[in-house]
Amino acid sequence: MSLLKDFKATGKDQAMQLLESGASNLKAMQKLYEELFPFPKLSAASNDFKSMATTASNEKVAKAVISTLDQVEEVSEMTRKLEYFIILHIPKIEDGGNFGVGVQLDLVKKLGEILEASSKATEDLLGYQNARAEALGKLSLPSTSTTVTKSAGATTTDGKKEEKTSETTEEKQTSSSLGVSFESRVLAVAAVDTLYYSKARAAFQSCMLNFMSAIDFVDKNKDKLVQPKGSGGSGSSHFSMY
Repeated sequence: MSLLKDFKATGKDQAMQLLESGASNLKAMQKLYEELFPFPKLSAASNDFKSMATTASNEKVAKAVISTLDQVEEVSEMTRKLEYFIILHIPKIEDGGNFGVGVQLDLVKKLGEILEASSKATEDLLGYQNARAEALGKLSLPSTSTTVTKSAGATTTDGKKEEKTSETTEEKQTSSSLGVSFESRVLAVAAVDTLYYSKARAAFQSCMLNFMSAIDFVDKNKDKLVQPKGSGGSGSSHFSMY
């Protein structure tokens, strides 16, 4: 039981620390969001991304996607800490007086939904590089290939053997037609960038909202979450529920 009490105390401490730092964490998220997603409309983002459609990488979108993935992971970790805290504070279910337990189970459900949404957002955003590579590959951009040919031989002059080597370099260039088809494919690359910019922005917004709602729920119900039976109720945890 002493080991369980240690885990229980650790879970409570972590949850209370999250409550204390909740406002500052949200402010930091909001600041990062404004830096990553400066365009007021997707049309403005799309117009900007056209100039980068023929480059190997769109750094603006790549940064937005990677930073959002990091933020989703961070919020998921904080969510798991809250889940850890709640599970260890669920008491044995008894007849009557289970309202506080119901509050706990509501939060467990909410936290599970947040983790599921985070997992889906992560899987979705990880498809960006592949989607862009496929669109970029269809552009058939001009390229240059170089072939180097080396040859070696030997000659004998006045009984002396001399080694001779020669090297030739051949370059081949391929070009693409800059017609209507090419322009459409450029727009397709820009569309991929715009799509994943939008996905990242939505995921980041959901991330902030989910964290905000979870922290707010814990703050408003912390007494019931810590002591669901009240100060005089049973405090033993009941793991058979999971």
